[in-house]
Amino acid sequence: MGFIDRIKKISRANKTAKNEAKDNTITVLNMRVGDIVSIEDVDYEVDGLIKFNDEGFRWTEYKLKDARKTYWLSVEQDDDIEISLFEEVVAITTEAPRVYEYKGITYYMQEGSDAIVEQVQGNTKAAKGEEVDYYEYTDEDGEHLLSIEIWNGEVEMSIGREIEDYNIEIYPRD
Repeated sequence: MGFIDRIKKISRANKTAKNEAKDNTITVLNMRVGDIVSIEDVDYEVDGLIKFNDEGFRWTEYKLKDARKTYWLSVEQDDDIEISLFEEVVAITTEAPRVYEYKGITYYMQEGSDAIVEQVQGNTKAAKGEEVDYYEYTDEDGEHLLSIEIWNGEVEMSIGREIEDYNIEIYPRD
């Protein structure tokens, strides 16, 4: 084997190693149950995940746990990655009105539709193939978010806010 052939072989090996490293990189788009995610310097464990499909529009919700509470990290990739952190609250409605007031904040419905659960992992109540009606709200400034999900007649409500991806660090379970 000549000198040039050895250089090509080393270069191919390096490219393969780099591609494998890229494929194994954990991001908010491919976190796994058991990973630790730090959001604004608060650590959570990924306890479960649900992947949704609304007629081709897909997103993932990660169930996160810390020492005190359960949260949901919603991640959707449209043109950009949109990340929101939600905390479940007691639902005080049985429907999804166009305007909703909660704890002194007025929320306005931005969208509402239904989705199918495509995948479930970890500790969640959802089942693959299950359908959910969902409604997304923001306040007038877009700072506060509210989500209403109706699962087989059972209403779940969460309040949240958007998170910038630079405020997130992921520590793989392995």
